Amino acid sequence: MSKAFLKRSLRHVALLLPCFAAAGACDRPSYTYSDDVPVQGTGASSSFTSVSPTGAVPSGGAPPVDGCAFARTVSGAPIMAGQVVRDSSAGIVQAATEVYAELTDAEAAALEHGGSLMPSSNDSNEALATLLTQIAGRTTPLPSRTQLAQELRVRFRVTRSLWPDPWALRLVDHPGTEHMNTVRVVFKPEAWIVKITDGSPVVIDLQNTPITPEQALQAPERIAAIYYVTGTPASSGALAGSIVQCESGKRELALGSDAMVETVSMRTKEILARLNSDIESLRGFFDVARPCNAFNTAMTQTFHSYVACMGWSDIDVTTEFHAYLWSLSNPVEQYKPTGQNVANLAMALEDDRFDVNPYVGTPQPSVSAGGESGAGGADAGGAGGAGGAGGAGGR
Repeated sequence: MSKAFLKRSLRHVALLLPCFAAAGACDRPSYTYSDDVPVQGTGASSSFTSVSPTGAVPSGGAPPVDGCAFARTVSGAPIMAGQVVRDSSAGIVQAATEVYAELTDAEAAALEHGGSLMPSSNDSNEALATLLTQIAGRTTPLPSRTQLAQELRVRFRVTRSLWPDPWALRLVDHPGTEHMNTVRVVFKPEAWIVKITDGSPVVIDLQNTPITPEQALQAPERIAAIYYVTGTPASSGALAGSIVQCESGKRELALGSDAMVETVSMRTKEILARLNSDIESLRGFFDVARPCNAFNTAMTQTFHSYVACMGWSDIDVTTEFHAYLWSLSNPVEQYKPTGQNVANLAMALEDDRFDVNPYVGTPQPSVSAGGESGAGGADAGGAGGAGGAGGAGGR
């Protein structure tokens, strides 16, 4: 038996000790999912309207058949309301004020010893490259946007995935059994963000002030990241001749270089508080998701395909289900909200918690993936604060 497995098992047993000590005294759900165990708690209330596997409320508001509360609309806000990320410019700017990356142990160690935040130069972002190539190849009355896309294609060949909800990145590229490090990333005040949600690049600063393509081409090194949506009807429809590929649809804030990063931080009390807050939110969402057995058995398409081409077309975030969808970045099947999947995600975050031992610094700029185009120099911005924790409300 490995030490990692033993440590993980002991931690999960420790979480349930209060339940063993006093039957019925534990108010947190067990993370063991089984169809033959009676369901109790928030999600089992018979007062909620039933929901189909796609989250739609049946006509007439029929009584629930399995206690599923995905379609409930509460007087306050859904459990994941504070994690919602909207595609509007204002939402993107708000999201960019608190962003995270998920690093492996090796990557975190390299960063702490003066390395770069960027991944290996072999890890090209094919989805973004394809999108930028499509834009650069269009015939448009605004050639500056085409030129900007060409510049971005060079600068953003290799990127680091960022998102304001660290849990939404946790299972995208790494299994829950692998230990990961949550890293907070703070942009420099002069950084710009490119938004591509309808097939055309729009540049904004961190105060949501528009930057013209001509201005951006004069100082492309100030472009820190690209927020893009791909594989959805809205993102693909604006590109002539493109085919909507729901199965590869995703949203992402892609970092292009370290040059516009002011600080990165790991193992701070603020990050730990954010992890704990996310775990508590997922525990609450677990209560909602666990009774929704029909969702796991009746869906006729993959969850990934549904979210990209249907879920993100519905701007409503007042239900538990839609607030969860609008919190996601890349809706891979591991994020399909079954009881077991939500449990696996919560346990992965539990195992990523740490003893507070702060590291706050400025990453060493990597050699630009674009070669001669460069990403501009980075100053020694100093070790700024690690930033606040917790949800910032719907973005």
